[in-house]
Order: sequence, then C-alpha cells, then structure tokens
Amino acid sequence: MRIFVAAARAMDRYYPIIVVGLLMLLHLPFLSADPDTQVSPMSRGAWTDEGLNTVQVRNFVNHGQLSMDECDNLIKTPYFGFVLVPFYSLLGTHPVVGRLLVLSCVLMVLFLFLRHAETRRFATVLAIIGLLQFHVFHYSHYSLAEMLAISWIMLGIYLLWRSADGRHWLWSAAATACFSLAYYSKVTFAYAVFIPFMVRYLQFLSDRMDERFHTRPLLADWGIQSAVTGFFATAFYFKWYLPNQAVFALVKQNQGTGRYDLSEAWDRFTFNLDHFIMVDGMAPYYYLLPVAVIGLLLARRAENRKKILVFGMMSWLLLETHHVLLVNPPTRYVLPLFFVSLAVVSLALSEMSSDGMRRILLWSVLMLAGGYNLSNYWQSLHRRTHSIAEVRTYLNGHDLEDETVLGVWGATLASNTGVYVIPVWNDFTMDADILETQRPRIVFSEHDEAESGQFFSSHDTDLKARADSMRTFDLWRYSVDLYWIGTGK
Repeated sequence: MRIFVAAARAMDRYYPIIVVGLLMLLHLPFLSADPDTQVSPMSRGAWTDEGLNTVQVRNFVNHGQLSMDECDNLIKTPYFGFVLVPFYSLLGTHPVVGRLLVLSCVLMVLFLFLRHAETRRFATVLAIIGLLQFHVFHYSHYSLAEMLAISWIMLGIYLLWRSADGRHWLWSAAATACFSLAYYSKVTFAYAVFIPFMVRYLQFLSDRMDERFHTRPLLADWGIQSAVTGFFATAFYFKWYLPNQAVFALVKQNQGTGRYDLSEAWDRFTFNLDHFIMVDGMAPYYYLLPVAVIGLLLARRAENRKKILVFGMMSWLLLETHHVLLVNPPTRYVLPLFFVSLAVVSLALSEMSSDGMRRILLWSVLMLAGGYNLSNYWQSLHRRTHSIAEVRTYLNGHDLEDETVLGVWGATLASNTGVYVIPVWNDFTMDADILETQRPRIVFSEHDEAESGQFFSSHDTDLKARADSMRTFDLWRYSVDLYWIGTGK
C-alpha cells in the first residue's frame, strides 16, 4: 500500500514534467523536417515564412549588419526577432534553434498551468485538445512569431488569475505587460492590450451581481493597467515606430490595404467559414464551441478567482472574431482564433466535469479528441519530407563565405549557410538594380517569379541570361530555380 501511495505522490509531483516531456517527444521528429504540406495549403506558409521571420537577425548575427528595409518581417516582429539574437549567437543560426525557442515558450506556459491543482485539469485537457490539434501542434514548433504571441496572451491570463486573490499590484502590472509583449512579438496582436481591461470590468460586473462591488478598486486596477499599457505603447512608438516610420509606411501600403472585406461582410464571413475557419482538424471543435461558451456563461459554481480564466478566454475569443472578415487569410492569421476556441472548449470541459457522470463524459470526449488529433499526427508523421535540408546540404558543399544570396526562397534555403540573404519583392524592394549593387552569387526564384511578384522580369532582368548555370529544386508544389551568378559552378 505504501508503494502505491508513494507512486501516487511521485506522479502528482512530476505530472507537469511528464506531460510537457511527452509533448516535447512528439515534436522531436518534426524539428528538422519540412513544414507539413497540409498546414497552410492555400499559401507557401512556413516554407518561406520561417526564413523571412528570421533573415534579418541572422544577417545581424552572422555579418554584424542590420537593415530594416531589406525585409518587412522584423519591423512587424521586433521582440521575436531580437530574442533570437543571443540564442543564434551562442548556438548558431540553424533553423532548429528558432523552432526550439518557440516550442519551449509554449510548453513553459503549459507547465505553469499544470503546476497548480486548480488549473491542472484545464491544462491537461488543453494539452490533449489544443496543443495536439493539427495546426496548433505544427505552428508550436515553427520558427514564427504567432505562437510566441499566443504564449504571451496565455501567460497574461495566467498572471491575471494569480493576481485575483489580492496579491501585490505588481502581479497585475506583470500580467498587463504580457499583453503588450504579445504585439511586440507581432504587431498584428495589438488588440490583445484590451484583454486585461475587459477582464477587470467583467470581474467588476460579477462582483456587482454578488452585491460585492466597489468602483474604487476597478478604477485603481484600470489605472495600473493603463500606465503599463501606455508605457509599452510609448516605448514602441518612440523607439521603434518613429525610427522606422518609412518602412512601416511601406508595409502599411503593401499589406494594410484591402485586408478586410467590410462591403460584403456576410458573404466574406461565410466564405472564410467554409475555406479558412472550419478546416479539417478544427471543424469538430467548432461544433463544441457554442455549447462550451453557453456552459461557461451559465456556470455559477466557479469561485471568484476561477472566473478570471473564464473572463480572460471569453474576452480573447470576442476580440478574435475580427479575423472572420479577413480577405483570404493564411493559416497563421487565424491561428489565434483556432487556439482560443480550443482553449474555451478545454476550459468548459474541465469546469463541467466535477461529478462522476460528467467526468466519464469528459474522458469520453478526451479519448475521441485525442484519438482524432493523434490520427492527424500519425498521417503527418508519414508525410514528412526533408527537401529544404537537402538544398542546405547542397549549398554547404560550396564555399559561400561572405557571399550574398537573393530571393524570398533564399531566406529559408540558405538559412544554415552563413551567407548574407536579401529577399526581394516587387512591391517592397526599392533597388531596381540589386544585381549590380549587391553582386549576389546566388539568386533563388520560382520559374514564374510568383513569390517575388515578378521582381526581376518587371525590371527587364533575365535571370537565365545573367546566370552561369542553374539548378532546379522541387519543394512541395513549387519548383525553385537556383541561379549561379558570376561562377562556373
């Protein structure tokens, strides 16, 4: 009997480590593989985005040169970019470094929820339903900013929950800072700064219904939240936006116009619902979402502290609804909507499974959801390819030290070679004579130059005529040409 008691205590003590460790093991086979071909089938997705998200900081670490107008990614993801610098400097600019950093952040936040008995069931359900969900699972190990920003939001909700039992005001300040760091990680998450204000107001309304309301604590908390949010916004404006205003204007002009379809909102909503939101891997959970929302809103038994989690998830879900009107959004744009929907379902299942029959229902749902997610995992495991690694191996077989590579695909394909990489786009790159000014040794381009908006052909540049030789690589559904410029290779 003592052995079983000791085993139970050990299991309880090490349970968070076990869950996080198992999730890490599931990710290991994908850390050096190509992005899954079904994660973002409407766009190139992580195939080019992983390289573009990190190319400027890789150039900085490898060559000591940081240029804001060579790519439009660092301007939108400052925290994600600069947090990679020490890791790249210490471990090298291998793509796996960035992937491990993002994955570690996701798993550390999950670990925090698993540590507490009050949130352990929620975290366990979220691990099975949310972090194993096909899209969330893969983006959790991509070197992209979205899951890092989502992790900041989850950490902010966690700290709001921890601060609800009368802890020092610094807890509230730290929680509020997390929501600002979400848009520091990627500026499109700026809406996250409203979450702590909404949560505090919902808490106030809840206290009012329980006849425990006072406006002074509400105003005091809003004052702290406003001060912290204002500090980060001011720092961002003066230290990041103004010094790079010209690049921001260019990004806004190229990417900020026509992003939402408000003229035919209902048609856009139904179209997005069919093609971008109710996708394979998410559809079953969206059917559970309305039931989960109603269940959480009607639940009265939750203690005051626990309601903070409900308010946080509901506020976040409400803010994420603006994504339903995006025009042809890539998967990474709707990823936060996926995640918060899964989090709401997970929270509802964990909160509504207190007695015997409900607990049996919970485990039945978890078994079905876990089996569904693992079936997608198994299929993805057998779809793995290593085409990008093969191109990197080819490049590493040549002496490319201090050389320059051009092209959107080059940002990914040359990411482990130490070369200086400059992506090019027809609506962003201002240097029409970039072949002469940069004198690249290699140019990567699809056959029709679709990834660059026909940058070279629109400037009357025939890459085949300029190249000494070329080689074509098949990467997923794209044929990418490598042009050797000024060499005999």
